[in-house]
Amino acid sequence: MAYEWDPKLEKGIATMDAVHREFVERVDHALRAADEELASALQELVAHTHEHFERENRWMEECSFPPIMIHRGEHQRVLEAMEETLRRARGGEFAPARQLIEQLPAWFEQHAATMDNALAMHMRRTGHPETTKASE
Repeated sequence: MAYEWDPKLEKGIATMDAVHREFVERVDHALRAADEELASALQELVAHTHEHFERENRWMEECSFPPIMIHRGEHQRVLEAMEETLRRARGGEFAPARQLIEQLPAWFEQHAATMDNALAMHMRRTGHPETTKASE
């Protein structure tokens, strides 16, 4: 199984799109990892996801995004599931990690199409500084 970047995931905000591309790359890496590399690949994905969500949470605060609590709550639920799965993978339980990683692409595409799209639109509407940065 592989997970590749799809241009439909782009939101037109360079930093958001770059972070989302990295998420897709890390999910793909975890999907391809052998059992002996799975915990390490998942650890990298969890670390990236913490930074990814913290950045989005900060943007939501900066532009007074109205449904911040809903978006933030979803971030928290996903991170909790990822961290529990990582804990289990470190203990040699690989099946739950594989299951979670295989479900991430569908979750992410839905999340990006709804919650992140609404955030990107709100950021543009409010003139958030990230909306004027060039691609890095």
